[in-house]
Amino acid sequence: MDWKGILADLRAHLPPTPEGGRGVRGSLRWLEAEMRARHANPASVRNIVYRDVGRPADKAVLRAILADLAREAGRPLVAAVTPPPAPLPDELELLGRSKKRAYKQFLAGLRAGRAPRLIVTGRAGAGKTVLIDHLERALPGLGVPDVRRLNLSGDAGAALALAPAGRSFAEGAQAQADAARRAFPAPPGVLLARVTADLNFGGEPPRWPDGAPAPAAAWAAEALLRRAPPGVAVLLALEDTAEVPDGLAEVIELRPPTPAEARAYLMARLGVTRDRADALVRETGRHLDRLTLLAGSGPDGAAPERLLADLDVRRLAAALAALPAGEAGNVPDAALAAALGTSARALPPHARALLRENGSAWTPVPALRAALPQVPAREREAALRRLLSAPFVPDLAPARLAALAALREWSALAAHVAAQPDDAQFLPPLWPQVRAGARGEVREALARAVAAHHAGRGEYDEPRARDALFTLLESPNPAARGWARVKLAESSVDAGNFGAAAAQLAHPELAAVLAGAPDAWTVAAQADALLVQAALARWRGDLDAATRAATDPRTAHGGPRAHLWRGLIAKDAGGWPEALRHLHLVPATSPLLSARALYQEGDLRLRLGQPQAALTALTGAAERLEAAGGSAEERARALARAATALRRLGRPAEGRAFLHRSLALLPEGEGRGGRDDAVLRARLLSEGVPILLALGRPDAALADAACALHLLARPGPRRAEAEYRTRRTHYRVALAYLTRGLGLPYLQPFAGARRDHPDLVHARALLDAHLAHPPAPSDREEVLAFDLQLSRALADPDPQAALDYTARALAMTDHPYAEAQARALSAEARLRAGQDGAALAEINRAHALIRRVQAGLPGTSGADPGLGAQLLALEARATILDGAHTLRWLRDALADPALAPFRSGVWREAGRALEQRHPQPGAVLRALHPGWEAGTFRVRDALGLLETAVEPGTRQP
Repeated sequence: MDWKGILADLRAHLPPTPEGGRGVRGSLRWLEAEMRARHANPASVRNIVYRDVGRPADKAVLRAILADLAREAGRPLVAAVTPPPAPLPDELELLGRSKKRAYKQFLAGLRAGRAPRLIVTGRAGAGKTVLIDHLERALPGLGVPDVRRLNLSGDAGAALALAPAGRSFAEGAQAQADAARRAFPAPPGVLLARVTADLNFGGEPPRWPDGAPAPAAAWAAEALLRRAPPGVAVLLALEDTAEVPDGLAEVIELRPPTPAEARAYLMARLGVTRDRADALVRETGRHLDRLTLLAGSGPDGAAPERLLADLDVRRLAAALAALPAGEAGNVPDAALAAALGTSARALPPHARALLRENGSAWTPVPALRAALPQVPAREREAALRRLLSAPFVPDLAPARLAALAALREWSALAAHVAAQPDDAQFLPPLWPQVRAGARGEVREALARAVAAHHAGRGEYDEPRARDALFTLLESPNPAARGWARVKLAESSVDAGNFGAAAAQLAHPELAAVLAGAPDAWTVAAQADALLVQAALARWRGDLDAATRAATDPRTAHGGPRAHLWRGLIAKDAGGWPEALRHLHLVPATSPLLSARALYQEGDLRLRLGQPQAALTALTGAAERLEAAGGSAEERARALARAATALRRLGRPAEGRAFLHRSLALLPEGEGRGGRDDAVLRARLLSEGVPILLALGRPDAALADAACALHLLARPGPRRAEAEYRTRRTHYRVALAYLTRGLGLPYLQPFAGARRDHPDLVHARALLDAHLAHPPAPSDREEVLAFDLQLSRALADPDPQAALDYTARALAMTDHPYAEAQARALSAEARLRAGQDGAALAEINRAHALIRRVQAGLPGTSGADPGLGAQLLALEARATILDGAHTLRWLRDALADPALAPFRSGVWREAGRALEQRHPQPGAVLRALHPGWEAGTFRVRDALGLLETAVEPGTRQP
């Protein structure tokens, strides 16, 4: 067909069109876009137009496009673009006359109502399997009721359902003949049989009726062709017909595709260049099965039998079947190479074409994945053995554990986990196999590893963790049962159900175990039980008892976990250097525990007034948790605290983004943790309230607080946690009314009320309701009470009343930073009371306290810039009567880059003090900025605008 001439004629008669995104109508670029739009291969257009090479399906689509153009141009080209009646399959159309002849001839006989008999022959790769594949696909369309396919290669006993052989060769020959007879379909039907020279039946060769060995091809011709029932069509595919008697059926010899045919085929199917196609032809040796695999596993995907007939593909399939697939069916490169015994990249092109590379992993194409269940068990086992014999690298750990489980080598699996404890993270998915297959001490050791792994992640309610624990509770070993009871107590502590935890620790059986002779189970149970006791004492507020339990020498068996708990309890007890020392002793080789230690360090540094160091620790904790597979809940908490650190650094917009990331990790409704998720989500929403207030959005803050309180109102096991979060959220609601009543964002410097407002009245009522009850005996309740006192001072327009609240806060301080906060607000209340000298004394004490914050603490960084900004603003208010001298000093002090987010607020407070207290505010402003003219802006606003118009250090004095 003259595609090029037809296209030129159409272009000459089509109306001119402007060139758009698809090119000029009728151009090659336009045709490619049309082919793509009609789900055909756009890369085939040039091969079809210039070489008449391409898939029949692509040619048919191009014909239809040209027919549409012909109608548009009014040209009589309908006949020229009419598709042929029944295009041959791609492989046969492009790959040789002999295959086309056999295909057409066999189907023509069936259409004519005959039962054709045909022998096709050719070496491996000549196309016998391809021909049978296409005949099998075409036969249903002819209404053939019964099509049977036989692949008689190697041991065919199972394929023919061969009955057990008799004692003599003649009886075996009769059994073979009977099996062959049963393989025929009922007339009218079709038998498609492929026979190779290595055909045998359970190791026995095919035999003639007298028991003599028979060549495979000759036996098949006799049993499957000559003896075929009337009405049954047979196509017999053989490698060689030398031993086949003449006259049984027509013989068509199939030849491998010529280099030109193979090249044209690959260019059409893959859209590759001529040079690339030639290279692929050389690599595949013109082997037709490999060419079709390379071109995409054949039309509609190759049958599993066809794929597994290729030795390279079969080895690849065995390796894939042996390996656990990850997301989207991915298999890690290292694991596949170990199971293969070679790199996947070293596979021949036709086998490699069945894989899709995905970073450091491979994904089998759907056709290959569908063939994996048909890989024989012995070949899959051989791949598993190759994997286990490969040199061990950490990337192989998941596959090695899965291989040991698949091979039921439970002792080796337990030994691996004992030697590589961090690899226990890959054990939980294998637990159902372990539970069903392992027995005795080995199963208990693996159950302990599964339970300990989930406990380390805080996933006590994970079904496999619970099942592993209950497996241990059924153990005949009292020590194993005791260890499991301690873990159940741990889970109760984690859920906030401290009463249940205490009851579990008091179980008589556990007491006997802990008092018994030490063994591996008992020593571990004692260490964990002491840490649970420390947690219970901490919950009761008995920090002395908590410290005694956590520092008991027996907890040393707990290793990094014991250091984490010691650091946590020292933090609550106010032993800041001791807390940081223990938190730093948790090694990075325990990824989850070290991430939790970083989180606790970040939380501690926030409390100690070191938000930059806190931010570094908290973001590091979030990253390490993600890398170590930490739970979404833990990552969410770390990100939320990092958001608070950003707010304290004067970066609330960034903090809000962190909080969004945190919330995105948790479900909107009840997720995996049910109501526990609701409590955590409420905590995050509540923690975000001050961030919204810092952004000047009190109404949005109230909405989030209302949502948090709604979530906290749900009953659940974490009642103690929910009650504390409810009180903390009520405090933040009061904070929202305080900021709205003052008309200021919740960002330092934050001045107290000078006049009353309905929102301030409501804030005081909320704060007073909580202050009426003494704080519970726990560290966080004391911190909440301290915050309540300071906010109550800010909310009261009566400076003397405000001083009373700051005095109460001062009495509660347990650290220089907390005292500096209280003295700063005491100075603010004294300034409102007109006590400038007393205020300056408090400011100086606060500065000295800030310098003490870092004393004795390892790894500290700069102090809280927000509190520094507050003190600068207070000092400017106290010394504003010095006029320009004070403001020049303030300008220099604000040059510190860490104070950049707070500069506008400091100048706001200085401008307000200048306007309200200095007798000549305009003259002071002109002394600083000679070009300023009064009239448009008030002095308080003009000062801030002028001072923040350029960067500090660039102004003229």
